[in-house]
Formats: sequence, C-alpha cells, structure tokens
Amino acid sequence: MVGFVTESSLTPLTTNKPNAILKIVITATNLSKNYTGAPVLVDITCKIGNNRKIGIVGRNGCGKTTLLKILNGIETADKGSLTFENEKLGYLPQELEFDKELVGECLECALENNWEGYKIDVLLEELQFTNYDPYQTVESLSEGQKMKLKLVETLLKDPTVLFIDEPTNHLDIEGIMWFEEYVKALKKTVVMISHDRSFLNHTVDEIWEIENGKMRKFVGDYDNYKTEKLQLINKMDAEYVLFLKKKNQLETLLANVHKIKDGKKRGKAVSSAKKRIEREVEGNKKEKYETKLMKKVEFDTGIHASKLMIKFDDVSKSYGDNQIFNDLSFEIRGKEKVWLYGPNGAGKSTIVKIIMGDEQAISGLSKVGDNIKVGYFAQKQTHLDYDQDLFEHFIASTGCPYYVAYKYLDNFLFSKDDIKKRVRNLSPGERARFAFAIFAYKDYDMLILDEPSNHLDIEAKEVIEESLSKFKGTLLLISHDRYFVERVGIDKVLNLKDGILNSYA
Repeated sequence: MVGFVTESSLTPLTTNKPNAILKIVITATNLSKNYTGAPVLVDITCKIGNNRKIGIVGRNGCGKTTLLKILNGIETADKGSLTFENEKLGYLPQELEFDKELVGECLECALENNWEGYKIDVLLEELQFTNYDPYQTVESLSEGQKMKLKLVETLLKDPTVLFIDEPTNHLDIEGIMWFEEYVKALKKTVVMISHDRSFLNHTVDEIWEIENGKMRKFVGDYDNYKTEKLQLINKMDAEYVLFLKKKNQLETLLANVHKIKDGKKRGKAVSSAKKRIEREVEGNKKEKYETKLMKKVEFDTGIHASKLMIKFDDVSKSYGDNQIFNDLSFEIRGKEKVWLYGPNGAGKSTIVKIIMGDEQAISGLSKVGDNIKVGYFAQKQTHLDYDQDLFEHFIASTGCPYYVAYKYLDNFLFSKDDIKKRVRNLSPGERARFAFAIFAYKDYDMLILDEPSNHLDIEAKEVIEESLSKFKGTLLLISHDRYFVERVGIDKVLNLKDGILNSYA
C-alpha cells in the first residue's frame, strides 16, 4: 500500500490542464426517452459549458437521473442528437460502486491513473478523509466516507464537465459546506441533481426543472427558481382563465349564429365562427397548471411537555479499541424538537440505536419513558423486503385493510400501477417515500428520524416538513439538510463531535 502525505496549507484544487482553454460544449437537441412505452423525457434541448453550475430538480421518477446518464453517455436517447466538443466527462452516481475491495487499493489505483500524484494528498486533506486504514474494506466505510473516496477517484481524472447525482446524501454538514465552496471555486462545468435546497442556493447559477417529461430552465439559485416558478404558475392559470372565457364566448357565438333564419347569412356566420374557434381556441390551447402533491402526514399524541421521553445517563460506547463516545448524558422531554447533528462517524446513529435497543452500550443507562409510542425511521431501509410488491409489503407491514391501503398509498403518490412493482424496482427516492408511508401509518408520541429526507424529492420534503412542524409530540431528528431542519422548527440542538456532546437551545 502507498502512503499519503497531507498538505493542509494548500487550497482546493481548481487548476485545469492546458486543454481547459478550449471551448467545452455539450449540445443536446430534442432528446426523448421512453421506458416500457411511457415517455420519460420529451424533446429536451440544452447546452452545457462555460463553467456553468447547473442544478437539476424535479419529482422522484421524473427522469433526472436518466437525463444525466444520457448527457454523460452512459445511456442513449430514443430520439434526438447529442454532440460533444473537447469534453472529458466525470460522473459521480447516486449509488456508489468500487472496483477494489480495500481503501488503499482504490487510492493506489487512482494514483497510478493520474499524472499529478500530489493531487491525491491535497484532496484527501480537503475532504478530511485522513482517519482511515489502507487495509480497511470499502464496505466498512460510512456512506459519507464512501462518497468522499469516490469523489477523489472522479476528480483525479480532471474532468472538464462533472455530472453528480445527489452528492449531499452521503455528506455531513461540514462536508456539504466544504463541497459547496469546492463547487463554487471549481473552474469546470458542473451539472448536479440535488434535493438539498441550501446546497443549491450556495452553488448553482441555473436550475433545470423536469416536469411531465419536459424541461424548463431558470436562471439563478433555488430560491429564485421557486419565485419564478410561482410567477409562471400564476401566469399559466391567468392565461387558462382567459382561454376558457374566450372559448365560452366563441361557443356562445356559434350557438347564436346557428339561430339566424337567413340560410345564406347563417352559413357565412357559422363558417366564420368555426374558423375563429379553430384559430383562437383549438390553435391556441392553454392548460391549467396541475400537479398532484403528497398528502400531509398527521400523528396523534397526547403527551404533555414535562414527561420524560429519553434519558441518556453516562453512556459509553466503543467498537473494539475504537471509542465512539464516553459518559454521554442528556434528557429529552415531551414536545421538545431536538436536532442531533455532528460529523459522519461521530456516533449519532449509534446513539439512536442504543435508545431503540438495537445496540448495547458499554456502560451507562439508556431509558425510554414509560407508556409512550416511539416511531423510528432508520437511515437505511433494510427492513424492506425487496422481493415483495408494494401493496403486499404495505399490508404485511402495517395491517392496513385492503380497501384503505389503495387510497393511503395513493396519498403518497403511488398509483395502482405503481403498487404492483417490486420494492427492488423502485428508485432510491421512491423507496424512501414508500418506507415513510409505512412509517407514517401509525400514531406516535415520539418520532426518531435518522436522515429522513435522504433521497426524497423537494415536494415530498416540503410536505413532511409541514407535518413535522405541526407535530405536537416529541422529535429527535438526525439530518444534514439545513433547509429541512429550519422548516421543521427545532428548539434544542445536541452537537456530537469528537466524543463530546454539547447542548444548546
């Protein structure tokens, strides 16, 4: 295994090779893609280059990843053209895979394939990927560490255009903030799919929205996109009202001219009215903006504010010789909304697993309050049976009556066709939404949510945010999504770092 020297004084790598002075352009014209006969993308036209930072947004399953793969050359469109000029593409997928089994082997391979070997030292330091064992298996890394390792592999290829699918799902807040600065400083074109609104606000200068197979482009960050999208919806609705008014007027005109007694005059008037309808109505159709949103989730609880919900008293935890934390203590009372945050690997999920009894502490006391119903949403949906279809799995997991299940799953945007799919055939975002549908079926006094917004699209996040903000019970939330945390309305923070827990309101 090779050894790596860190150089903390160096700034983020933004240097380009000599060919970076060439014009870098990817041009897509009228791209269309169907799956099983259903259109996913329809006549997508765009141009990528000039070091633009582009964010792609849209509902899960709308075709964002498909578009990214087509632009990256991994998939082909059914129709349309795609041309490249002086490009070198880099791709960071949502679900990470590695060719080597050991961390050191991955880094060694990346070093061999890169003529500027010192970059690996700089990247490792910038990504704070220093506390690792070269002989450690990649599988044993945290999700955040895996993402950083893959990012090193990708960036060392020095791509002129970087395509990234959901980068923040694997990073902690410190990592996200680092990556924001890195993307902004990077003198390359970057095209990213992301549901992290704070991240988009800090990085992109253009938003591409995919909706119903079509793409709309908005100049500016996410907040600007939301403002302009609302203005667009209002404009579309106003135009639709005028369209209906004109349609009714001309249909009334046609009905009236049919009443003219003089046959010759009637014929001319009817012909004239029909031509106006053809020109002003059929040739100028307007549609009302409509979209189906996930229904708000409601949890019922009668817990009072003073009730002890969680007691963590001098709890210590280690894995072998690796001490995670020592003598941690805190309490959570009824109706408190607590945000537990810290770097990846600090032990946040471990705390939750000890509370839920899934892991045992080395010492100390962990206690859940008496007679309370606790709902636990884990970071990974390992409890899902990938071989079952959605409807069977939902019934088996909840005991929900058949006649209720159809409507309930429809509230979570799963159609009658969707619920016939096997869980394994869902996208990561659809799986997360399905897992939340199962989770939300019952009422709880306390919710423990470990990264609940990972993989969820923005519309689903907004519904869950509103639901949690109005929840009258107790909440313990682990999340790296700053926008999500702010909207939920946290009133207490537990910050875990280097084995130390700080609490503040």
